[in-house]
Amino acid sequence: MTHCNHIDQIIGQPKIRDNVMKTFNITKYILSHSSQNDKLLYTMRCSTCHEINAGSSFICLQCEYIGCWNHSHFKDHSLQKNHIFGINSSNQLLYCFKCQDYIGDIEMINSSFLNKSWDDIVKNTDIPSMSKRDGLYGFVNMGSICFISSIIQCLIHNPYIINYSMSQHHYNKCQIKDPTGCISCSLDMIIAESYGNIYPNKNHNDKSIDPHEGFISFLNCAWKINQNFAGYSQQDAHEFLQFLLNQLHNDYKRVENRESISGMTNGDTGNSSGNFYCKCFIHSIFQGSLKSSIVCSNCNDDSKTIIDPFMDLSLDIKDRETLYNCLDSFHKMEKLHDYHYRCPQCNTTDDPTKQLTIDKMGSLLTLQLKRFEHLPNGTNVKLTNFIEYPLYLDITKYCDDGKNETGSNPTNIIYELIGVVTHKGTVNEGHYIATLKVNDDKWFRFNDSMVTEISQDLALRDEAYLLFYMIKEVK
Repeated sequence: MTHCNHIDQIIGQPKIRDNVMKTFNITKYILSHSSQNDKLLYTMRCSTCHEINAGSSFICLQCEYIGCWNHSHFKDHSLQKNHIFGINSSNQLLYCFKCQDYIGDIEMINSSFLNKSWDDIVKNTDIPSMSKRDGLYGFVNMGSICFISSIIQCLIHNPYIINYSMSQHHYNKCQIKDPTGCISCSLDMIIAESYGNIYPNKNHNDKSIDPHEGFISFLNCAWKINQNFAGYSQQDAHEFLQFLLNQLHNDYKRVENRESISGMTNGDTGNSSGNFYCKCFIHSIFQGSLKSSIVCSNCNDDSKTIIDPFMDLSLDIKDRETLYNCLDSFHKMEKLHDYHYRCPQCNTTDDPTKQLTIDKMGSLLTLQLKRFEHLPNGTNVKLTNFIEYPLYLDITKYCDDGKNETGSNPTNIIYELIGVVTHKGTVNEGHYIATLKVNDDKWFRFNDSMVTEISQDLALRDEAYLLFYMIKEVK
């Protein structure tokens, strides 16, 4: 790639530059968003010989001509029409047929186009205030909705969800675009309000501006979908998290025009092969798969192994002191005594063993500590014992290690704690608080509208109900 004097001449003529750059950006967009079949038929077929991708195909920036390299048809077109710029359909690079080389100053070209629009950009954008730079924004409790606000805080401080929302992947495709009618749109609005001023032409002190418009819209939308979450009775934060993730999944199906897919409750969309078909954003970061192995005690046959998806893991905490104790109990091998079993391999009816292992992990690991217990007499009690949880969680031993025939050691998989949802109170009366890691090194406690910075030691001493971990390293 070289510097091209011919493109300099284009940039120096505003009218020609604007037309060329508009065509350049539109063409690149089409190439980036077209299916492979459409690319072959409409962007790689030579207009003269009609061969597809004969060497390389170039799209003219000054007309609709597409010419091939092998038969010099674009070169002939360039000489006849004096159209010297073409975009390679395969790699989207800009080629100058006078220089006989690709143009290396693409950033300079884009900058020249950006400079023209800079006044409009400055006018229509707003630099977030320092108070909103990190999303340190509380929600007013409008009556027993702390179970909602604590979960929302966990999501809007998740770096994956922030990036996805600010890239407007959902909004650009959504047919509704109404935060009172679409959960994803309302969550996008909350993120916009939490991290910046979405009313750049209004004074921040203008009392006509409701700083909680996104949150109120979210509540209205959620209550329309599930009336059980409305009212003043205490609700479960874990149950609401499952509801919210499922709605975000449903919004993806709607905007992508996907056929109906089963809901996202743990264990209802799996099969024995572990092939799970939904590629939505929520599944891609939250979903893992759990391997349930039933093994013959005589011949070690494990043909009855089942793999199911999970969005979170629920762990027993009774008589346990640490998170690793809970995971050990979840993972331990147990004998099945009341299980009608016949081994398909050796035909024995001896009691088999069962073990749960993690087959596949997502980028995020959500753990529910089962603090609410239903007793045989029909009453419910809350388990208040403190469970020690680490800042960095090594889950290697709980995964299906996949050792090969040489017996190589499994990979070390480390997750980092990024959020805790705490329940304070009793079974019938309580309050949820979110404690979150912000900016990689600081911890903040979100207690309804109050946001306070706390130490890492305090963050690790909560009566945790939900724990949110994010992948740190795999080595």
